[in-house]
Amino acid sequence: MFNLGDHVFYPKGGVFLIQKQSHKEMYGRAIDFFDLVSFDGKTKISIPEGNVKRVGVRSLLSPKELEVALDAFVPDHKLTKLHHKNRKSKFELLRQTGDFEDMGLVVTTIHNLIHKTKATFEEKRMYDQIRKRLADEISIVNALDSDKANALLGDSLDKAILRSPEEDPAAEAAEAAEAEDNNTETTTEASSDTKTETPATT
Repeated sequence: MFNLGDHVFYPKGGVFLIQKQSHKEMYGRAIDFFDLVSFDGKTKISIPEGNVKRVGVRSLLSPKELEVALDAFVPDHKLTKLHHKNRKSKFELLRQTGDFEDMGLVVTTIHNLIHKTKATFEEKRMYDQIRKRLADEISIVNALDSDKANALLGDSLDKAILRSPEEDPAAEAAEAAEAEDNNTETTTEASSDTKTETPATT
């Protein structure tokens, strides 16, 4: 469970600070709440302690976990080939988990689309939102100011799209042709091993 003063990640809002615990009467019974304030101090929310896991609140990554996660960023080239409406649905599902790796996949894939000038306006807006939330977590975990955290994230995104170039269409066609040739050879060999018996004539 979490303690006062902990920073946590809330999927619907990003990084929050657990400011205090409160007790409220609801429906004739006392309920314990965590009162949270957002990283920028603009948003305050209260979450029943019993609902914390259900709404997806999680601890921030450790410095080592963060380093590993950033190094593992890679765009999903299969997603980039979908129609933008289908991409949006996939991106939204991943974003809503609040998982650092899921959000990293979304932001890295959109970063790649932006690099190719193929991102839609809605994707760019989602990109800005997720990127800020990831940068806020990086800022807290690595004790960096916002500019340095954002720069570290940007560097990781640039490395990610260089580390995983999109498949070369010519190479894919060559692989498909090779596979077809292999199938043809197998069929030919199977045919040569088959003997046809001719009925004897009298």
